[in-house]
Amino acid sequence: SYAVACLERITDAQLGDLVLQLTQVLKYEARHDSALARMLLARSLANPHQVGHRFFWSLMSEMHLAEVSERFGLLLEEYLRCCGPHRGELLKMAEVESLLVRAAKLVQTEPKSHRIQVLRQELASMAFPDRFQVALDPRIECSGLVVEKCRCMDSKKVPLWLVFTNADPLGRNHTVMYKSGDDLRQDALTLQIIRIMEHQWEREGPDLRLSPHGCAAP
Repeated sequence: SYAVACLERITDAQLGDLVLQLTQVLKYEARHDSALARMLLARSLANPHQVGHRFFWSLMSEMHLAEVSERFGLLLEEYLRCCGPHRGELLKMAEVESLLVRAAKLVQTEPKSHRIQVLRQELASMAFPDRFQVALDPRIECSGLVVEKCRCMDSKKVPLWLVFTNADPLGRNHTVMYKSGDDLRQDALTLQIIRIMEHQWEREGPDLRLSPHGCAAP
């Protein structure tokens, strides 16, 4: 409880950078109802786009694990019950996520020479919501995909190179690399450490001009 009280002093931006680790700590609490769980829920509900978004996807990424599914499921249910309009945004993101998983698994079964054609046909046939955010960053709002610019990459998990249409007609389109069947939590942790180090260096004076890209593990 004392440690959680200390964490209450940090800003939402700082807390957002730590949600990944704090979600892991929840696994080792003695009870489902703990000071840490209450703090994360309260801060997530108070700032859904900066804290709640990351908390939701950190929980979702491990719902397939039997040892934590009950606890994480209860926290997800409580968050979705109380988060108001953010619930609709998350449901749209989850819908888009399920469509992309289907496309990614399909191309993994195809010969290399056919993958791009199959991917584009599959993406073109999908019915995406009119406007939706992506799990990578809730500030990114899209209205579909630029199918002719989407392609498959050659590494083992056959990641997808996806170009999302910006919902703002004056904005730039958003390019995302999407992997299915790979645990991205280690990637997210590494990039998170780089971002925290960058913030610390900036506070001390030097600007090393780092540009760590975003990574989400939904």
